Amino acid sequence: MANIKSLQMWENICNDSRIGVSQSLFGLRTKAVYLPTGSELKAGTMGFSRSDGMKLQQILLSLHEGHRCSLDGFQPKPVPNGNYMVEVCYSDDDSFLAIQLFQFSRLSYEPVTDFLVFEEDDARFVGSLF
Repeated sequence: MANIKSLQMWENICNDSRIGVSQSLFGLRTKAVYLPTGSELKAGTMGFSRSDGMKLQQILLSLHEGHRCSLDGFQPKPVPNGNYMVEVCYSDDDSFLAIQLFQFSRLSYEPVTDFLVFEEDDARFVGSLF
């Protein structure tokens, strides 16, 4: 599990009106909560191969545009230092998921999707990939 404040999409999470952010212990601990359900958010990052990353990009863009797609058994396999990296922020109750996909280019990970947010059934569907 990654530190939620270390995500590249942290600023987008803070600016989302569905998310409440609080700090405790003199600012050493940050807690983000999905306000509609009061569920705490967790964060993670995973690396993927080029082929899995490209397929994941197609799926995420299709879902974001409102198209339901079949996963056809697609289950991306995390790899260390992959060509693609995904940042995921999800609620404990699986009713919220924020995700952004990055590709390694010019010695750093550059975004290849926008900051995408899914709620309820869509969040659970996207979450099933991981």
